[in-house]
Amino acid sequence: MDNPNSVVLDASSEIVTLTLRRPASLNALDFDAITALGRAVAQVAAMPHARVLMLRGEGRSFCGGGDVAAMHAEREDLPAFIARMIDSFHGTAMALNRLPIPVIASVHGAVAGGGISLALACDMVVAARGTRFVTAYAQLGASADGGLSFRLTQQLGAARAFELLTVRSTLEAEEALRLGLINRLVDADRADDEALRWAHQLAAMAPQAVAEIKGLTSVQVRDALEVHLAREKEAFLRCAATPDFAARVAAFAERGNAAPAQRSAAP
Repeated sequence: MDNPNSVVLDASSEIVTLTLRRPASLNALDFDAITALGRAVAQVAAMPHARVLMLRGEGRSFCGGGDVAAMHAEREDLPAFIARMIDSFHGTAMALNRLPIPVIASVHGAVAGGGISLALACDMVVAARGTRFVTAYAQLGASADGGLSFRLTQQLGAARAFELLTVRSTLEAEEALRLGLINRLVDADRADDEALRWAHQLAAMAPQAVAEIKGLTSVQVRDALEVHLAREKEAFLRCAATPDFAARVAAFAERGNAAPAQRSAAP
């Protein structure tokens, strides 16, 4: 891992901040980063003083998705490596959903693949203008993970979800707002400020009431999501076992070697 502090947790106040910190790779998620993310969410769940969790990314992007260079490095046993990554990532997605406190994502730049899944696993999403949501999975020869196919279908319907996961892989922030995938669109460099403003509002409310409202509004999602995540894993692993997937991972990785900052699924 290129940064031992790939995920940084600031729990100094009742508004806990979790920062993805692999800026050179657009905060792409390798296995260590995914594991650290899950560990951090578990720590937050055990904090009695935590009222709100804010999730953000350092540098030019919130999260560029899965680290394709890391996948290519494991090409000798790629399906097994993918299985471990998905298990850890899906565990984190469910843990965010089960947190009794609200989770606000502050996103900017490229939000690709698993980065979209991560953002939509939060209760509220604030995006900076210029943010681009790129599904990227089909271009990699893979299906979705992290609950993305579930959340897009639930929010947009099957036809639009299929479109966004295949032939139209990029969604600008303005349309994401219109479609209801994000809550607020703000000027560049203001996403963190707006997310913090909402966090302070939520932290000032009665914590039991907020927890109950989160539970009531997410219970159907949570129960269905757990089943769907298993289906996503099975589908992804079928893709990961194909020569096409291995070839596309290698092509992405080679492109990343030519431009070191582009290690993720973000185009």
